Amino acid sequence: MNSAQMILKYWLKSKKFFILEFTFLLLSTIFYIIIPIFIGRMVGVLDPNRSVIANASDLLINFFFILIFTSLRYIFNRAARLRGAEVSSRAVYHLRTDISNAIYRQSFSYFDKTETGQLISRATSDVEETQQIFGMGLTLGIQSFLQIGGVILGFLLFSIELSFILIIAIVLSLILSYFIAKKLKPIFLETRESFGDVTNTIRENIVGAQVVRMFNTQNKEYQKFQKNNKRFYKASVDSVKYNSIYMPSIYILIGILTIITLFIGGMWVIEGRMELETIVILLSYIASLGFPLMMLGQIMLVYIQADAALTRVREVLESTPDIKDFPNANPIISLKGDIEFDNVSFGYTHDHRILKDVSFKIPTGKTLAILGTTGSGKSTIINLIPRFYEASDGNIKIDQIDIRNYLLKDLRQNIGIVSQETFLFNKSIADNIAYGKNDSSRDEIIKAAQISDLHDFIISLPKGYDTIVGERGTRLSGGQKQRLSIARALIIKPKILILDDSTSSVDVETEYKIQKALTKIMKETTTIIITQRISTIRGADYILILDRGRVVGFGTHDELIKANVLYKQIYETLYQKQKSKIKLEEGTN
Repeated sequence: MNSAQMILKYWLKSKKFFILEFTFLLLSTIFYIIIPIFIGRMVGVLDPNRSVIANASDLLINFFFILIFTSLRYIFNRAARLRGAEVSSRAVYHLRTDISNAIYRQSFSYFDKTETGQLISRATSDVEETQQIFGMGLTLGIQSFLQIGGVILGFLLFSIELSFILIIAIVLSLILSYFIAKKLKPIFLETRESFGDVTNTIRENIVGAQVVRMFNTQNKEYQKFQKNNKRFYKASVDSVKYNSIYMPSIYILIGILTIITLFIGGMWVIEGRMELETIVILLSYIASLGFPLMMLGQIMLVYIQADAALTRVREVLESTPDIKDFPNANPIISLKGDIEFDNVSFGYTHDHRILKDVSFKIPTGKTLAILGTTGSGKSTIINLIPRFYEASDGNIKIDQIDIRNYLLKDLRQNIGIVSQETFLFNKSIADNIAYGKNDSSRDEIIKAAQISDLHDFIISLPKGYDTIVGERGTRLSGGQKQRLSIARALIIKPKILILDDSTSSVDVETEYKIQKALTKIMKETTTIIITQRISTIRGADYILILDRGRVVGFGTHDELIKANVLYKQIYETLYQKQKSKIKLEEGTN
C-alpha cells in the first residue's frame, strides 16, 4: 500500500461525510463557474455598441444573481469544510489508533531493533504531519480539481481556441509542481528522520539524566543534540528554498495567461469575432484560476511531506510481530504449571546461539534456581517461557503441551514475572500493584502487598495506597520498587512465577520475610528464580547450572555440591561474599 492508497483508505473511514463533502464542493464549484458569466453580463450591459439599450434594472438583476450565487457558494463551501473537518479528524484518529495497536502487538525483538525516540516520533509528530493532507488536502484538493475543471469547461463554452492556451498553462504549472515535489521528497524524508534523532537524543538525556551527570558528559550530549538539530535545520531550510519557487511562478503564469487572453481576445473584439462580455468572462475565469492552481501545488507539496511521514508510519503499521498466536492455538482452561525444555536452542541469528540444546523438567509446584556466569543464557530461558522470544529449535512444554499451542494472552496471564529492572507507572501504588488485574479488590491489593512486605510502609504514607509513585517509581527506593513489583506479579495468582534477581535490592531480613511469605504460594506455583543469594539457592527443589548456553548441571543442592565442579566453585564464591549475611540469616532462623 502506497501513501495515496493509505490516505484514501483513512478518508473512507468516514464514507458518509466524504460523499457529503464531495457533493457540497461540487455544488459550490457550479456556482463558482456561473458567477463570472454574470460579471461578464454586467460589463456587457455597459457596452455602447450593444443593439439593445441598457438600463439600470439590467445591472441590478445581474448584481442580485451574483449576490445570490456568491452566498450559495459560501454556504455550500462552508458545509463542505465542516464535513471535511469531520473526515480529517476521524482519519487522524484511526491512524493514531492503528499505529498504537501496531506498537502494542509487536514482539520484544522489535523494540530491540527500533530506537525508542524514533518510535515515539513516528507515533506522534509523524502522525501529526499527516493532519494537513487529511484536512486541507481533502477539501482543497477536491475543490481545486473541480474548480480547474470548471474553468476549463467555461473556456471551452466561450472560446475553444483560447482553451488550448489555458490547458497548456495548467499542464505547465502541474509539471512545475511535480518537479519541485520530486526534489522535496528526499528532503522531507531527511526532515522526519533527523527530527526522530532529535527526539531520541532528548529522550535518552532525560531518561539517563543521572548517568550523564555522573560522568560529566553534558557537553558531549549537547554536541550530539546539536549535530542532529543542525541536520533538521538544514533539511527544513532546503524545503523552504524549493517551496518558495512555486507561488511566484504561478503568479507569473497567470499574468502571462491574462496578457495573452487580453491581447488575442481584444483583437477578436476589434474584428467583431468576440463580444466584450466574453473576454471579461474569460479574464474572470483566469483570475479565479490562480487560487486552485496555487492550492494544487501546495497540496502536492503537502502530500510529499505527508508521504515522508506516512512512509515511516507505514513501516510500523506493516511490521508483523515475530511472536503471534498459531492458527490452532487453544485457550487455557486451567494450568498446573509443570515445565519442560526439550533440546531448546535460541539465537538472535542462526550463526550465534545463546542457548544450545537445553533440556530440563520442573514438576508442578517445585522451585528451580538458575545459576551461571554472565552471558550464559539465564535471562534467555525465562524470556522463552512466556514467548517473549521464540525458541529457534526444540520445544518448550507446559503441562505436556507445546506453549505455541496456547493463546498468547492466556499463557502470559498465568505467568507472573518480576524482572531485575523494575518499571513502574506514574500512578498510585494501588494502581501499580493491580496493573495486571483490573478487577482487583482493595483486599487483594493489600494481601499482595503484605506478602511482599510492603504493606507497613504503604500505610505509613499520608495517602497510603493512593500515593503516586512518580515517573518510573522515582519516589520509591530500589527495594520498595522491587517489593511492589513482586506484589504486582502475585496479584494475578500465577501458576508459574519467575523471579529474576527480584530481591537484590532488599536487605537480608526483608528478603527472609518475603521468602517466608512466598513459601505457601510457591507450594501451588511452579517457581523459577535467577539469584545469587545462597539461602534461595539452597532452598530450591532443583538447581540448573548454565555455562555458555549449555546445561552443565541439574539437580538438588546436595547432589550438585558433591558431583558438579562448576556449581561447587560458584557456590563457594557466593558463600564467601555472603558469609556475614548467612550468619545473620541463621541467627534470624
